[in-house]
Amino acid sequence: MFYVTNGDVMPEGIGYGASPAFQPSLAVPRGDQLAQQAQQINARQSEVVAETVQRQADFSSNRAESLARVAEQIEQRAQTDAGPGVGDVVDITV
Repeated sequence: MFYVTNGDVMPEGIGYGASPAFQPSLAVPRGDQLAQQAQQINARQSEVVAETVQRQADFSSNRAESLARVAEQIEQRAQTDAGPGVGDVVDITV
């Protein structure tokens, strides 16, 4: 209890009662609650990292496949286009 200067009694806290405004759960000790929350946060963070790594791996795989197709197309063009080259059209001797 708090005493005001004129001698009146002021109730404790805003709730006008002896009970605290926040009562922690007694079912699970606070340390255990924090440990569980930390485990949940770490698990979720691990899931997010795994999803991100999987997306990056998928992107890299798709990019590699795309580049392989482009390389094949360029190689096929080079093999089928056996026509006269620049050296046959322009005299490059010195």
